[in-house]
Amino acid sequence: MSNQPSFPSLRGLPRPTRVLPCAQCGSPQVTNYPHCAGCAQALEQYWRADWQALLEREQIPSEAADEVLLAQIVLDEVERHPWSCVDWAMTLTQCNVCGQELGGGPTECTECAAAFGNALWSEMVAGRRGEVTGNEHALHVGRFVLRHPHRYPENSVTGWRLSMPGLLTGWLPSREDAQQSMALIKAGRLSEVEARLLLFYQTLR
Repeated sequence: MSNQPSFPSLRGLPRPTRVLPCAQCGSPQVTNYPHCAGCAQALEQYWRADWQALLEREQIPSEAADEVLLAQIVLDEVERHPWSCVDWAMTLTQCNVCGQELGGGPTECTECAAAFGNALWSEMVAGRRGEVTGNEHALHVGRFVLRHPHRYPENSVTGWRLSMPGLLTGWLPSREDAQQSMALIKAGRLSEVEARLLLFYQTLR
């Protein structure tokens, strides 16, 4: 494993400056992540770019057997690697307890819970170096919630699903706006939240 320093996450590719429709499902991009292939590609490309950069630094071909070994090494020393690479390593790893994708098993699986805690720890370490913005933190959490929705309350999943298209552009809602949207979702006024966000997204340029 190289001793080169880590690098900031999600900055390997330029982000869109406005909310675009998904070419496959027609919804705002990443709304239907991970079930829509187009939405998945629109979001995952940023994590994949960071992982590919790590593979190149370590001189490991993509999809080689050593890639899985690298994933395990990354998970064993999460504080040394970009949190996006820790996330990607989890997608390549099967949980030893439940057999699901690491971090995405049933809610009672403590190893999966600990794995996401380690990913957050990796982000925290990067944050101490000034390498994490509030928007990047939101994307980090939002991706995990949408990838494994069974681990979270339905209202929370809905909130992330609606906000992720805007987050992808670099936008970050204020605490007040986020709380107001969640209150409307809990009250069953989902269509009102969707309409407000769609109108707002049209102003992003």
